[in-house]
Amino acid sequence: MSIELSGISTESYSESPSVSPDTVPLVSVIILNYQGRLFIERCLKSVLASEYPRIEVIVVDNGSTDDSMDIARNFGSRITCIENGKNLGFSAGCNVGIRKCHGEIVVLLNVDTCVRKRWLEALVQPFLEDPRVGLTGSKMLFLDGKTIQHAGGEVLPNGLCQHTGYGKKDERQHDEPREVDYLSGASLAIRRDVLDEIGLLDEGYFFYYDDVDLASSMKQRGFKVLYRPDSVLLHYETFGLKKKSFDYYFRFHRGRLRYIFKHFGIRYYFSAFMRAEIDWWRTGAGFQQGRPLLCSYAVMLPKAPWLWLRGFFLRRKLRRLRRKMEEAD
Repeated sequence: MSIELSGISTESYSESPSVSPDTVPLVSVIILNYQGRLFIERCLKSVLASEYPRIEVIVVDNGSTDDSMDIARNFGSRITCIENGKNLGFSAGCNVGIRKCHGEIVVLLNVDTCVRKRWLEALVQPFLEDPRVGLTGSKMLFLDGKTIQHAGGEVLPNGLCQHTGYGKKDERQHDEPREVDYLSGASLAIRRDVLDEIGLLDEGYFFYYDDVDLASSMKQRGFKVLYRPDSVLLHYETFGLKKKSFDYYFRFHRGRLRYIFKHFGIRYYFSAFMRAEIDWWRTGAGFQQGRPLLCSYAVMLPKAPWLWLRGFFLRRKLRRLRRKMEEAD
């Protein structure tokens, strides 16, 4: 069922304490957990400390064998726990929570995070002000609280992603809200009626690029993807998968290729993508990641024709819809 937010009062609850909680949308915060015993208590405490008046918190467990869910259950009725029994990956795991939640806004949050005050309010506010905002995301800092991990992101022609400000000291140089190519899935908010329109997260992405895919799907339908610097959290990063390992690079590049094949046509692949990919190899990075990268090519290239064909018909359908909307205007 599509939920219309446009009828909700746009008066800022943060600036007007007299506003009834019933006038703001219910927000469902979905925390995906896998072996998160080191983080889950701190994460839940920080989320439940929010002053936002209408919130449900759902912890979805992907088959953890540690005691992280025992820790979660200690929070009692303040949260809902769902246990999948096995590791479904990020997209499929989150989809379990999305199907069970009731919120008009869905927030995805990694378990290895600790949110700061007004993190949630800042994510929600743009939805109340602009019906064309489909996705909002946070500024992420490393655990020192001083170094930027993510301030929005840019997608390069060969699908490689760059976190804006990554590794730089936070000196408020990225403190203006703006539209971006993508937002990190570690903390992002989604308008539920738009999610109902475009479909749930693509479960073809086990790890990585699910967030880039979601942002692109939003943009293709004319919705804004908005970075919110006043929504701040600390994030461990790459918890659960050793960075720069074979599995890390294999899953990363498999997601990257799926994204390229799904969202861009054959002509793009043999022109812009190939030029950018060759240039990237020439920098030496491709050779450093050679074995997992070649394995990802071997797995994804046979799937390219189906993804190209599906993408072709989707883009054609969206063009027809845009023409009809323009003619109606």
